[in-house]
Amino acid sequence: MSDETVNGATGLTVCLSFDFDAISIWTGPRGSRSPNLTARGEFSTIGAHRLLDLLDERSLPSTWFIPGHTIDTFGDVCARVVSDGHEVGYHGYCHEAPSSKRDEADERAILTRSMDCLERLSGSPPVGHRVPGGNCGDRWISLLLEHGFSYDSSMARNDYAPTWCRLGDVPTTDGPHQFGGEVDLVQLPFDWILDDWPYFSYDGPTVQGLRTPDHVYDVWSAEFDYLCDRVGSGVFVLTMHPQCIGRGSRMLMLERLIDHMASGPGVTFTTMAAVADEFRAAATPGDQANRCL
Repeated sequence: MSDETVNGATGLTVCLSFDFDAISIWTGPRGSRSPNLTARGEFSTIGAHRLLDLLDERSLPSTWFIPGHTIDTFGDVCARVVSDGHEVGYHGYCHEAPSSKRDEADERAILTRSMDCLERLSGSPPVGHRVPGGNCGDRWISLLLEHGFSYDSSMARNDYAPTWCRLGDVPTTDGPHQFGGEVDLVQLPFDWILDDWPYFSYDGPTVQGLRTPDHVYDVWSAEFDYLCDRVGSGVFVLTMHPQCIGRGSRMLMLERLIDHMASGPGVTFTTMAAVADEFRAAATPGDQANRCL
């Protein structure tokens, strides 16, 4: 990294986030009853403990998006996430994606059941949300607002900057896209390029997903270096899954990446809730000076 550029940068924040899907990602959206896939999900508990050990050794905060199914199935591991001081956020009950084809009452039932699991786990309702696949349509964004969520991390209008979510976009093909109005729900960047699943998850012969840890390190560290050297400030959100990143060679890569990021002057690690709070304190929806379109 360029020392001159990094020394002049301020507000470089890293958010380590983990989607603790465990078995739910196989039995939920895929409807699988395969013992092999169940075992892959069960390995998440080993990966989670390894990750929590690493975070403890480095004294690093993080954010965990945990389906209710994982809380009900692996309560002891989830309790450790909370007792170690990490933030927990919404990720469905059994990894259900929001759908306009589902009755709204059923959508509400999934949301409230999952929130109840998280509140039982942590003692307070979740403020953060990451959609477990699918799209955050207007109905789902409205439900998040209704239930007091502070932020969502399911898409990215800007790769390194928080923005506001919108309601009321109208896609058109015979004229310019019609943008809706910004609402009081912070959008923290999510993109597959900074997610371990497409790199590491084997998903049959058509989607191998078995990249080497060095390959992923090269991509992730270059994205971080661009933030430091060319942008100068912002938030770097990594999305990882214990059943992917928890393998030994990948854990070693993550350790190396964390050390690389921590070596940058002015870099801090924090929870996603803290980033959303800081953004909200400095901006309001519709404030042109704070829009990142």
